[in-house]
Amino acid sequence: MTIAHASPKWPHEPGTKLKDFHQERTLLSSGHRRADLLKLTDSEFERHHGFIQWAFPTPEKSYNNFSAPLLDLGAAIWLSEDPESISFLEKMSVRFLKFLKDNTHWKAAYNHNHLRITRIIHSLRMLHSFELAQWFHEQVINLAGDSYAMMERPRLYWDVQSSTLNDKIAGSMLGLAIGDALGAPVEFTPRGEFPFVEGYQDGGRFHLPVGAWTDDTAMALCLADSLVHNDGFDADDLLQRLCNWAEHGENSSTGISVGIGQNTLRALGEYKRTGRLEAEAFGAKNDGNGSLMRLTPAVCFASHHLETAMELAALQSRTTHASPIAEECCRLTAALIFKLLNGDDYYAAKEAALALGWTEHLTQAIGSPLAGVDDVLVPSGGYVLDSLRASLWCIENTKSFENAVLLAVNLGDDADTTAAITGQMAGAMYGYAAMPQNLKDGLVGERRLYVTSQFLARNVLPSNGRLHLALSEDF
Repeated sequence: MTIAHASPKWPHEPGTKLKDFHQERTLLSSGHRRADLLKLTDSEFERHHGFIQWAFPTPEKSYNNFSAPLLDLGAAIWLSEDPESISFLEKMSVRFLKFLKDNTHWKAAYNHNHLRITRIIHSLRMLHSFELAQWFHEQVINLAGDSYAMMERPRLYWDVQSSTLNDKIAGSMLGLAIGDALGAPVEFTPRGEFPFVEGYQDGGRFHLPVGAWTDDTAMALCLADSLVHNDGFDADDLLQRLCNWAEHGENSSTGISVGIGQNTLRALGEYKRTGRLEAEAFGAKNDGNGSLMRLTPAVCFASHHLETAMELAALQSRTTHASPIAEECCRLTAALIFKLLNGDDYYAAKEAALALGWTEHLTQAIGSPLAGVDDVLVPSGGYVLDSLRASLWCIENTKSFENAVLLAVNLGDDADTTAAITGQMAGAMYGYAAMPQNLKDGLVGERRLYVTSQFLARNVLPSNGRLHLALSEDF
């Protein structure tokens, strides 16, 4: 029997400016309401510049309209969950494409509508889906025809905003949550002592509803929120967010925190008492998998710099796990996910990650191929190295995201965490667009998780040998 739970609890409130506009409560300076924008003539489309930042908000500042609101995480979650706002985005995208089709002046090396196109692709990707953003980009290419070749500078920005890297980041973040939700009902149940899991179900030790997830995903959201809020790692901020989850249910799928591990609970207690920012070793159970299961936001945030991704993975591990092997597993997994996000196939990514140099204990456990290894040789408990090896085994013995996470779930024991770790890697391999729709639709908080993943996707362009953020208004 499922116990009644509250709704998911997010620590974000939408900014009033964007919410009021999209609820038709306020007018733009031009006197238009949201519904009016769909009725603008082509000449009004060209003449009025400010509406585009309201219709297609992004987190980047507009240097052409200083009064335009910035899209923060709270507003983005609200907009993405509001059916009328999503419908408006779709209709407005089609209206803008009609404007492009009926006019030719934008078919030039530079035109201010190129900035608008960048913003629209970015906004659609963040608030709606990678698929719609990619479709819009493809329509622009088709409408530009031969003129597309002369648009060298804007094309760079359009390609970045619709890059498959963004889809893989979503895949890794939501893959973690999907694995967690699939495995939660059979967590702590020995292998072979439950019916084969084929999809979401309710129940389990925590009596969760269908599609709900546990501490793996909740702590990943805390890490993601902290990275986005601070534009980098802040141990104090992360630990406070973890405390808010543990004590008040923030970032939980049901309004109640469940599944907190011993290492994490002890570290949070020490942080509350003393302000300590790194966990201390305690007893013989420091080598749990609690920091490995939540790490992918660190890699997604640093998806253009391998060393930073690995260091962030290690730093977040130290806050709750005083364990060299847990930190080493986090570093290696970060390297593997990084390579997958950036387009390497699995075996090339694994080879490159292993080549970075690790302890003999780690390389002996996972260095050899795992395809065809009998599952009796694959423990799936809470020891971090067992969890990593089991997750790699699941990937190497399957050929799809769904099969990989379901294989992990059906290993039993620490099923949700094995599947969450598998999901992080398999999601980075296959991308979110390729995942089965039923796994997306049935996941509690899917929009919250997707939008958060896109805030982690810090799009960059090469510039004179360096990397810089690809801002919507930067060219």
